[in-house]
Amino acid sequence: MEAAGLHEGNPSCAAYCSSCSVSQTILLDVLTISPEGTVVSEQDVLDLLRSEGPLTRARIARCCNISKPTASAVVEGLLAAGLIRENGHASQARRGRPGQLLEFEPRSGYVVGMDIGGTNTRARLADLNGTALVEVQEPTTAGSSDEIISQITRLRDRLFEQHGRARNRLRAVVMGTPGVVDPKTHRVCYAPNLPALEQPHFLDRLSKFWPVPIRMANDVNLAALGEARFEHKNVIRDFVFVSIGTGLGFGLVRDGIVYEGSGGRAGELGYLPYPPGCSTTIETFVSGPGISSIHRNLGGSGQAQDAFDEAHNQGTPGRETIERFLSDLAWLLAILSTLLDPHEIVLGGGVGVRCGPYLPRLNDALAQFSPIRPQLSTSKLGGLAGLVGAVYQALDDCRPMERLREEAK
Repeated sequence: MEAAGLHEGNPSCAAYCSSCSVSQTILLDVLTISPEGTVVSEQDVLDLLRSEGPLTRARIARCCNISKPTASAVVEGLLAAGLIRENGHASQARRGRPGQLLEFEPRSGYVVGMDIGGTNTRARLADLNGTALVEVQEPTTAGSSDEIISQITRLRDRLFEQHGRARNRLRAVVMGTPGVVDPKTHRVCYAPNLPALEQPHFLDRLSKFWPVPIRMANDVNLAALGEARFEHKNVIRDFVFVSIGTGLGFGLVRDGIVYEGSGGRAGELGYLPYPPGCSTTIETFVSGPGISSIHRNLGGSGQAQDAFDEAHNQGTPGRETIERFLSDLAWLLAILSTLLDPHEIVLGGGVGVRCGPYLPRLNDALAQFSPIRPQLSTSKLGGLAGLVGAVYQALDDCRPMERLREEAK
């Protein structure tokens, strides 16, 4: 049921409505019909308070174009559910008593975000404002599915040990993994570094250890989401997140939304044959292992870290290694630029964030391959981008009132 025209013709909330924060769709929620005939839901009021609070009942009524008694009825339902709270009074009104201020209650529930990487697995517990409360990590167990499930469960227990209240108020769990994640079934495939994740019943077995549904998502897509929300605050609506680390991955953000493709495979350019016509792929060269291989073949230690350090000091063979890497990367960025025409390309991952000093050179090299030159930058979140994105996705998943009420009981 759509609440069409809920905010039309209401100048008092025009600035708020332009942000599209208020849900225009009624989500299995308690509906209230005001005497004026306007349909308003608890979801609308809760979204308003999450984005614009604290507000008085009178202000809520004006923003939603409803009467004060109707606003009070909705507010009382949210207070009873523990989803909002009273917090002081507004400044002295011109007439009468100052109104009671209402705000969203972020500790009415909690979310968990996890980033299962090829090297480390991180987990973060956050409240419903996204504030990080506890964070733990361990070296990733690249063993059987039983071992991976055991590690994930152990990290969960460590989170709850430090914040016990969250155990019974958990709302959503999102886990980022390498490989392709089918957006419908959430099954993982193409994860050569952690093949146990590809087993058909892995998610079903894992879910038995959690009180709420688990969403599995591609780690680079989550990193792109984290970058969009944290760094750009959704100001830059079109960019590509390029993760260069143990492997090579891409997160495509179009109009502020991460684009996954019909089967979750969008952006899997790491499989492109490179050089064209050869059996090797672009990931063979544009990745941490790729840099290590070139460095070793040139007489170096075979460590990507050493290659970057030597290049910084103009030493060999690191300088030549990084020059080859930058040339290959520029070719890849040219493909992204001409195909997608993004406003910006953000380099992340353990290798990508090391490219900051070389952005001017990458820009010059990119100009040789393509007339389209988007802005280049490195991730401000670094290795935490995927974890931050997992928390943001979990917050999105538990936004509907149906989920909030179910877990708040």
